[in-house]
Amino acid sequence: MTTNYGDKAVEEMEERELLGARMESQNRSSSGKRRLWIVPAVIAAITIISSVIGTIAAFTYEHHRGLAARHKLPLSLDKLFDGTFAANRQSIHWITPGNSTNGIYGVLDDDGSISLVDLTKNSTKTLVEAGQVLDIDGEPLSFDAWSLSPDAKYILFRTDTLKVFRYSNYANYYIHELDTHTTHPLTSPTNPASISLAKWANSGHALVYVKSNDLYVVHARDIFKGGSSAVRVTDSGTETVFNAVADWVYEEEILSSHDATWWNSASEMIAYLTLDESKVRSYAVPVYNPTNDAANIAQYPEEMRIKYPEPGTPNPLVSLTVYSLINGQKYELAFPSVRQDRLIIEVAWTSKKTLLVKETSRDSRSGTVVLFDFSDIRDGTYVEGVTVRDLSVGDGGWIDCKQTITPVETLNGDGYLDIVADEKGYNHIAFFSSSDAATPQFATTGEWEVGNILATNAQQHRVYFSAAYPTPIDRHILSVDLPTNDTINALERTTPVNLTDTSLGARYSASFNKQGSYYTLNYDGPAVPTQEIRKTGDTHYAHLVESNESLNATLKEYALPTIVYDTVVLDDIEMQVKEVRPPGFKEDGGMGMSTHKHPLLFQVYGGPDSQVVSQAYSKQWSDYLAAEKGYIVVYADVRGTGMRGRKHRNVVTDNLGDIESTDLVSLAQEYAKRNYVDATRIGVWGWSYGGYLTAKAMEKGPDVFSLAASVAPVSDWKLYDSVYTERYMSTLDANEQGYANAAVHNVTGFHDFALAHGTGDDNVHFANSAHLLDMLTQNHIRDFRFRAFTDSTHNINTRDAYRELFDWLTSFLDDKWSRKRKSKKGSK
Repeated sequence: MTTNYGDKAVEEMEERELLGARMESQNRSSSGKRRLWIVPAVIAAITIISSVIGTIAAFTYEHHRGLAARHKLPLSLDKLFDGTFAANRQSIHWITPGNSTNGIYGVLDDDGSISLVDLTKNSTKTLVEAGQVLDIDGEPLSFDAWSLSPDAKYILFRTDTLKVFRYSNYANYYIHELDTHTTHPLTSPTNPASISLAKWANSGHALVYVKSNDLYVVHARDIFKGGSSAVRVTDSGTETVFNAVADWVYEEEILSSHDATWWNSASEMIAYLTLDESKVRSYAVPVYNPTNDAANIAQYPEEMRIKYPEPGTPNPLVSLTVYSLINGQKYELAFPSVRQDRLIIEVAWTSKKTLLVKETSRDSRSGTVVLFDFSDIRDGTYVEGVTVRDLSVGDGGWIDCKQTITPVETLNGDGYLDIVADEKGYNHIAFFSSSDAATPQFATTGEWEVGNILATNAQQHRVYFSAAYPTPIDRHILSVDLPTNDTINALERTTPVNLTDTSLGARYSASFNKQGSYYTLNYDGPAVPTQEIRKTGDTHYAHLVESNESLNATLKEYALPTIVYDTVVLDDIEMQVKEVRPPGFKEDGGMGMSTHKHPLLFQVYGGPDSQVVSQAYSKQWSDYLAAEKGYIVVYADVRGTGMRGRKHRNVVTDNLGDIESTDLVSLAQEYAKRNYVDATRIGVWGWSYGGYLTAKAMEKGPDVFSLAASVAPVSDWKLYDSVYTERYMSTLDANEQGYANAAVHNVTGFHDFALAHGTGDDNVHFANSAHLLDMLTQNHIRDFRFRAFTDSTHNINTRDAYRELFDWLTSFLDDKWSRKRKSKKGSK
């Protein structure tokens, strides 16, 4: 349930959309069936005065569709899930051989070949022809990922991938030499695959890999000598000791990656974490059917056991080591202070000899930045660290867990940038002149927040970044000055230069080459996404990569909803909302027509530092409900969510669920007053933290919401993982009453409630829904529906479950709201 720069809620939804599209694309035979749209007989009388049309439309279910929209294709669930509305995006692999500033990148072509594009020379070179790479049996290698070495001499292919958790997998790897067009496996392939990490160094073509939780290094000189030439760096790996890869909780809640290694800039040293889970308690997830055939029967379920720390229980013990490829020595890093249950939340080289580490207490309320200096290593096997910064917060919040340190060239050679809250609590780019500097100089300022530092360009003295600017839901690409030798002690804040048009609400993302000279600019929405390559310092350079013209043409054939973004202010509290309205919607009726009152469904997430209101292009269930059912769907970001400053976020500290649900109830009451909303049919739904907030909203406002649907919700924070929970709720001992209040504990007002969960959920365990069901039973609450999805994980996608979930949710809304509408009509 990790949040990442406030975008995790959007990331989870996009991930589920892709899963749904991928599954449904395998069953397109049924998706071509189009439901006929029944045009009311009153259309024949369209010349009758508009007031008559308005009166009839008010009692016609299809009122929400304008006359023009009725001649377009319906937006069916089939089309949502079969990829019809998916946008294409090229995967650009930037490389920078030597110190070149040329725009050189590798790309996978449509025919399966891999090409190298040089933008400066305007040339394209085919590196590997489709089918040219062969496996050990001499058959064309079927790969699902590839990576070009930094010197463009080798390609690393991933195959036989077996997904484990959100970011982790096991796979087999092959190395292909471009000069000789020969291929060999990194290690002998296994079935199932057993390598959990393989990656190139920052330069040249050395690489590291992890097998059986031990780290191996392959020197550049040995890259084509087979697995026997690898240097085994660790030998302590077991089922409970992880070297160089993350365990479940570090992967999910701290690193947002399975990779726990960091090369220095010279590719001569590599830092890696070791995580000891031996004291972490296990959680058993039942596996009822290990096959993909529902007809299969297993008399005795299997178990997937996960080391899963919960509040008040032991966390994994973490340590950090650096391995030198020069002398083959391992250096253990000694922290200057002893801390019980330390979390290491960021590791970054600021030069080839200086390493910075951010470490915090288990509740993320106190922490430090520790410097480890390798410039003068003497005989020994450990390096002592020095505390250079205090991360502890005094504003009632928590220490953000984000990977934000970016090295820059300075007089001292080890300066860096970081994202730090300024005096007003807004996250901005801070410059530290050296690795041991304690006080930053801010390069940006204002009541808006920086999201990611994307790149630096030493020649142009610029830093490039994304920001929620000028509004919290925007994502624009900007740049500001980097310090020069003349201004290193007097950095002045400069007005950011916009690389994208900030006068238009939009969401952009970008990927820069190593030198910050070229970048891929992705326009992500709200219109159809496009992709182009640009050159920094040259506003006239633009190389179109993807226009998605065919998608634009497709969308014109369908009756699509209208999207409106707004800021709702209630009691001086600003909440961002996104309304998905039916086609042809007119707030005041228009043309003398009476205003039609629509059912309204809130879609929420609401987790700390997250955002669900996004301007990213997407077509999902909310669009279907608006276009085909006439509902209005409102996405809402309440207090506690991201990109609004720490003051906006900190109010939920130690008290999750209370303020968020209060805001949601108030927002629903505000919408109930609007002339286009049917106040008797206002509902709420959400997934994960959104499922939790949905239940808390029903708990707090049962008279406000006519229905609610929770998917894979947390029901009690004592059941969720310790790292995420204690970051926002403190430890269980320190905040026992807060945990009791934050739990879903009063279900006496629950009604018209739908609950769904995957039994194989490794993230939000099924125990949460089991607990909630138990409370409904004990309190004799019978007005609810429940559906379990066998062996599905948090994404609910096993055996086509994703599509089934949304059919089930749609049926739930139809049954509840159509019945309520008929009841309302009958009472007249």
